[in-house]
Amino acid sequence: MKKIGLPLVFVFVVVIITGFIQSAYYSPVESSDNVSTHYNTEQKPMLILAGIDSLTNGPIYHKEKSRYLDDFIPRMHKYFGDGGPGYVPFDSIYFKQEHGEFHFSNGMKQINDLPPGQYPSQYSLDLKGMYTTGGWLNWMTVKFPKKWHWTYGKIFYLKQPHGGHFNVGYKQSDKALSVNTNSPKLGLGVIHLPKNIYNGQLEFSHINGKVAIFGGEFLNKKGVAVSRIGQGGDRLAWHALIDNRMMDEWLKQLDPELLMLNAGMNDRRFLSADRYRKDLTNYLDPYIKEKTEILLIGPNAILGDNTRLDQYRKVLRQYADQHHTGYISNQSALGYSYLEAQSKNLMGDRIHPNALGSKIISKHLFNYLMSNNQFASLFNNKDSQTR
Repeated sequence: MKKIGLPLVFVFVVVIITGFIQSAYYSPVESSDNVSTHYNTEQKPMLILAGIDSLTNGPIYHKEKSRYLDDFIPRMHKYFGDGGPGYVPFDSIYFKQEHGEFHFSNGMKQINDLPPGQYPSQYSLDLKGMYTTGGWLNWMTVKFPKKWHWTYGKIFYLKQPHGGHFNVGYKQSDKALSVNTNSPKLGLGVIHLPKNIYNGQLEFSHINGKVAIFGGEFLNKKGVAVSRIGQGGDRLAWHALIDNRMMDEWLKQLDPELLMLNAGMNDRRFLSADRYRKDLTNYLDPYIKEKTEILLIGPNAILGDNTRLDQYRKVLRQYADQHHTGYISNQSALGYSYLEAQSKNLMGDRIHPNALGSKIISKHLFNYLMSNNQFASLFNNKDSQTR
């Protein structure tokens, strides 16, 4: 029998101690995967999904963030109440943008770093989340921005053959939910967290085996929640690779009332108008199937060749007419040419509006939703302040 070297003994002892500490920190309880939603007897907040590229989510290192949601979200909260942050992906870029904190062990990898369409990216709502193909005692911690408040939470993960395990709980609690992700077939797993009576910080521990954890939905009892999906630089062609059967499951769980979609600015050098139409149709099919209201947003004019963007706007208008969705163009807010928008001091660079331009887009979208009969029914039942 071979002797075990001292370095190997040291590593073994460290791992055992780490596992003991994690076990002592949490007292695992069974997963509430099958628990019914908390909103059966309470008013559920309206959930709005908005994406997918920099016109919504903004370039990370731009000196002037060009995100219309920075004005749109507080505007919705002012009139209809804060429904919580809504869907939040577990992704370091997202938390950096929102001024929260997100940390994870070396064994965890980000879905955002994978080529679109590659496992498990094609099962994510927005090409984000965390995964490991053979984890052992991995961990993640989630610290939401101070301005965010929420009461009820769900965690979404991938149910899959040969799936592993993980624990999740509030950082200030001594209880955690123990989750087994193993399933005969692929599907969307859902965990209902206990009511948040803490500061909302979450701790994931004992992430062992093959595990993918996408993100969570975090809501209050009423109001409006607006969720960013996608990020700066994203292409419609990438999001069109998301598995439609899995997207059906996502939409049944999230039950969004409205999708506000701007997509195509980053596709203009790669997608013909015909290919854009096919990707748009494929991406939106699950939303049409679930009867989610859709507002399509035509891109603003840029400095340079606008031929492809003009073609995309035509495709969007045709889709809206065919499927009875909403359509609005950022051109009508900023100007029908780049020079017109620039003359009004609304552009931050050759593509992105500046903070003032984004605020004008936000007002334009808000007024459209409030005045258009197609969307009025969504907001009429929400408590609002005097406008």
